[in-house]
Amino acid sequence: MKYYTSQTEYNARVDLHSRNLYLCVMDRAGKILVHENIRDNDLTHLLRLIEPYRHDLTLTFESCFMGAWFADFCADQVLPYVMAHAYYLHTIQGSKHKNDKRDSQELADCLRTNRIPPAYVCPRAVRPIRALVRRRMAFVRNRSRLLGFSMIDLMAHGLKTPQIHARSRTRWCAALRSAFENPFEKLVAEANVATVEHYNRQIDLMEQALVRHAATEDSQDFNLLRTIPGVGDVLALTILYETIDIQRFPTVRDYVSYCRLAKGTEESGGKKLGSRGAKMGNPYLKWAFIEAACLAKRSHPALSKLGARLEKKKGPKKLVNGILAAKLARAAYFMLRAKTGFDPKRLAPAA
Repeated sequence: MKYYTSQTEYNARVDLHSRNLYLCVMDRAGKILVHENIRDNDLTHLLRLIEPYRHDLTLTFESCFMGAWFADFCADQVLPYVMAHAYYLHTIQGSKHKNDKRDSQELADCLRTNRIPPAYVCPRAVRPIRALVRRRMAFVRNRSRLLGFSMIDLMAHGLKTPQIHARSRTRWCAALRSAFENPFEKLVAEANVATVEHYNRQIDLMEQALVRHAATEDSQDFNLLRTIPGVGDVLALTILYETIDIQRFPTVRDYVSYCRLAKGTEESGGKKLGSRGAKMGNPYLKWAFIEAACLAKRSHPALSKLGARLEKKKGPKKLVNGILAAKLARAAYFMLRAKTGFDPKRLAPAA
């Protein structure tokens, strides 16, 4: 775990909520100078409270879903700030009582004593694009659930289930509409089909907008990522706008760990007790590289041979997919840093 080092005399913590925020300002010795609940998120009043200490002040706040707008506010006001990683904060905050007042004091003290685990603040210009990529994934997940419900309804009536793929959407919808005779079952089927068709249209619009933007604004990195076997437009978009800036990862180990493709270890008394940290990192990048690994084994002969060799040596396909995904993540890291295309000989020299 890495910690932020505060260099200022005064340190402040803002506990963010939708209708209020709690401010605590401390000096280097730990003396509380301001400790106030600010109603209605009155930022003008907040600026008045910190004005005497603003010349040598650092602000901190948790990386919740409301942290982005406050980071923008600090940037606009030229206020030094650090966004604290909410997941790692649970390991350093162990107070018996928990409330907004106590939280603001505790985190201000953590900033004063250099115990703040910093989180990355997504740039303002990239934030809407990343949100669109994630919302598209949510729509695809919801569409898959509806398709699954529809298939279950057909199987429950002993009916044949049509194959689902992009080229048979119209035939699939027509088959489902005509499958039932009962008016209530027909209504359920019609509702499912109408919702799936709406999802199809929205997902197509999202993909077109994202590909257009990536092809014009980030064309080099977008085209480089698509040279990886198994990575198409959607996976390249996910990797590109979840990574954002490859320079923020000092080493390839940091990037692979951020992709949730490297677990931590837990040892005590010289004995290995297991692994930990499987949920630390970016779940979207893990999904993208796992999908790329599965598709790469089908599409690229060298990676197919590498996958077969790993399965013979390691065993379960799930473990092999994780190993191959970690190799692809390492390849993507060096590709984005060096601006070079994918080289299968460097990933699988023996194959």
